[in-house]
Amino acid sequence: MDCKSLISSEFPVLSLEDSGDKALRLMNEYRVFHLPLIERDNYLALISEDDILDWNTPEAPLSIAEFLTFRPAVFEGSHPYEAVRIAKEFNLSVLPVVDKQHHFSGVITIEGLFNFLTDNNAIKSNGSILLFEMEQRNYSLSEIARICETNSISILSLAVKNIDELGMIWVTIKVNSTDIQALVSTFERFNYTISAMYSTDFTKEDVQQNYDMLMHYINL
Repeated sequence: MDCKSLISSEFPVLSLEDSGDKALRLMNEYRVFHLPLIERDNYLALISEDDILDWNTPEAPLSIAEFLTFRPAVFEGSHPYEAVRIAKEFNLSVLPVVDKQHHFSGVITIEGLFNFLTDNNAIKSNGSILLFEMEQRNYSLSEIARICETNSISILSLAVKNIDELGMIWVTIKVNSTDIQALVSTFERFNYTISAMYSTDFTKEDVQQNYDMLMHYINL
């Protein structure tokens, strides 16, 4: 799967002749805070709601605006994780997609990224999540996997995140079992510090509730 496959069909774009007021109306209609500005198939800028609200003449065409310099984008062939990284970095509600010639291909919405992140076995499958805190020099994927395997448990996903500049990290694993008492005891015997544990019998409501946790711990 690449970013091209996540493009939202029939999503509106702005032209240089459109006014700031029209941009605000479209943003409100589609419940987003950004819209791309396009001339033919050329991506000119990503217009934000704040740009328009701070503009003294929102009734004027966008062609005379002075804020047409913000152009975040992701290539069609990039992995969706790159789209997640850019969207999070710039706090975007939509992310333009371009081809190798930098021509506009469409946009990915935050809803589309959310659906991608949650539509995998690691998220949908029941199990448990364990969060370890450790020094980076002590991190060993092979040892963590071996401990799980000796307890007849499989790892569904694993993420690593830096805590500080002193070499401390968080390691988060999702395993395929809710009965993890023996597994936890084994990790403790090997001097692992378990900071948190979660049971994951996910319902539709749980997915939305745990989205922030996923974005916090995903290793990009």
